[in-house]
Amino acid sequence: MKKITSVQYRKSAERRIQLKAGTGSHCPTNGFWRPEDAPAAEPVFVFEGSMMPPGKRGSTMWYLDDAQVGPPAHLLPGMN
Repeated sequence: MKKITSVQYRKSAERRIQLKAGTGSHCPTNGFWRPEDAPAAEPVFVFEGSMMPPGKRGSTMWYLDDAQVGPPAHLLPGMN
């Protein structure tokens, strides 16, 4: 597996550390991500390890909106 080196942190106005990743880098965690070029757009769910998609204007920075951790809410068939 490729090493994830593009994970960056930034401090927002609320002094909260927020996870971000650029287009073309590997997603550092499952969750809903918002593009920097369209912050009012609906967030996009990206799976950990998959490539971050381009935004509406091409390459952009993505900010984690809501992380999804823990077991799945609904088990798949055969996962008893």
